[in-house]
Amino acid sequence: MPGYGQFCPVAKTCELFAERWTPLIVRELCCGPAQFNDLRRRLPLMSKTLLAQRLRDLEHNGIVSTTTKDSGHGNIYALTQAGEEFRPIIAALSLWGQRHTQHILRPEDFDPHFLLQSVVGQIPREACPAARFVIRFDFRNIPAARTAQRSWWIVLMHPHIDLCMKDPGHAVDLVIAADIETFTRAWMGYLGLAEETARRGIGFEGPPEAVERAKALMGLFDRARERRFTFAPPEMLDA
Repeated sequence: MPGYGQFCPVAKTCELFAERWTPLIVRELCCGPAQFNDLRRRLPLMSKTLLAQRLRDLEHNGIVSTTTKDSGHGNIYALTQAGEEFRPIIAALSLWGQRHTQHILRPEDFDPHFLLQSVVGQIPREACPAARFVIRFDFRNIPAARTAQRSWWIVLMHPHIDLCMKDPGHAVDLVIAADIETFTRAWMGYLGLAEETARRGIGFEGPPEAVERAKALMGLFDRARERRFTFAPPEMLDA
């Protein structure tokens, strides 16, 4: 990326941080060290070549460290101390986006895989029940540009949370059948479950106690409210 030709710290920081995809790589690494394929799964529209180039650039500029795995092939990528200082910037970008970008969401932005990865990443591990709790999601109106997979499972059992693309074979405690856009907007806090749009677009199938437990775990409320995302490793999330 050509420089801005200014010594201003804002300009120099943007030369390192504001390239396409770079803030999203930093966002993912704020949630803990990751392997290359982990990042590819979380950023599916980013090419393998570009991801490798961005990681090299971030390492060269002291933002990301690269270490070889203890066993097997591949590397582990993590934020350096300088990279960690981007964490409040990522949080500030998230909060600004919560407040000012709802109106520019497009149909192709609603991806069930990314949605449920985000849901899992925001559930405090200490809040997980001791006994296994399984939620199945049946989504409809998934954009054609996204995965056509309709059903997903989240399996919670302290201290683990697993997102499954195939039936894990456990008894399901709750089924959430939902329009993908409606559920995403409710989870983001843009839409309250008591609103007519949510009542038409989201259905909970299971005993009342399972419904309430799922709502509490995922932070779903009857009224719209501003969601504060935590960009940190799972063990650092507050219950």
